[in-house]
Amino acid sequence: MERRYEKIHPVTETEVLAAIARDDVERLRLIPIELGMHHQNWKFIQDIAVRLSEHPDPSVRHNALLGIEYAARFRGRVEKNIVKPVLLRALRDQDPIVVAQAETVVASVNRLMGWKIGGAKAQREREARYEAARPCRQEGLPPELG
Repeated sequence: MERRYEKIHPVTETEVLAAIARDDVERLRLIPIELGMHHQNWKFIQDIAVRLSEHPDPSVRHNALLGIEYAARFRGRVEKNIVKPVLLRALRDQDPIVVAQAETVVASVNRLMGWKIGGAKAQREREARYEAARPCRQEGLPPELG
């Protein structure tokens, strides 16, 4: 995905819904960021970001995750029961750029909202690293020696 930097302008709900209806991918790529930076209604930002998180274009999905983060960061609200499944699904996305963005957004949203989304997977990874680093664990040794 090529990065382009553009000035972010406010966007109206009517413009957002029209771009979605037209499936205007160029507009849809910026809409979550524009909403997150300028729109005052956190619920609308969240709802559009969730909707766009299922778009076929990976850059739209990538930026939809930013919309979720921006709603949490700049408006101080997102609904855990709504965004958690979206973020967990994004962690398993087929596009590695979307997955990387999901990891960043999960960490940010966890910090901003005081949540622990994705904590079970991280704990399993820590436990696996711990077990792999214990070379003394051999069969036959008592647990206190292994």
